[in-house]
Amino acid sequence: MQKILIGVDGSEHSKKALAEAIKIAEKFGAEITVVIVFYPAPTPSAHEFSHKILEDAKAVLEYEKVKYKLVSVTDSNPSKVIIDMARDREFDLIVVGSKGAGAAHSLLGSHCNRIACESPVNVLIAK
Repeated sequence: MQKILIGVDGSEHSKKALAEAIKIAEKFGAEITVVIVFYPAPTPSAHEFSHKILEDAKAVLEYEKVKYKLVSVTDSNPSKVIIDMARDREFDLIVVGSKGAGAAHSLLGSHCNRIACESPVNVLIAK
């Protein structure tokens, strides 16, 4: 296990997913790629929101001294983005929370089922 992909959206479940991904990364010496996918929005607040979520994740990852990459994607189909990333970049594991933040920035929740069913790699769903 070398590469872990985790989807975040600022929800409590995605924070739990990050904690689980860190445990696995520490055990195997893996690198974590954190991705936030938010719906297209012309407002600066959407960009600021995603930036804050990634900065929060970065702080946790740096504190835990885990290798990481941060990715922000503007797209209306978060589950497809995550599935495609897992396939194209040859990740070993996807980690997501079971429920998302909702509203316009939702990543998880309803997308969790699609990711679990269509992923080319194993998926860990954190509750």
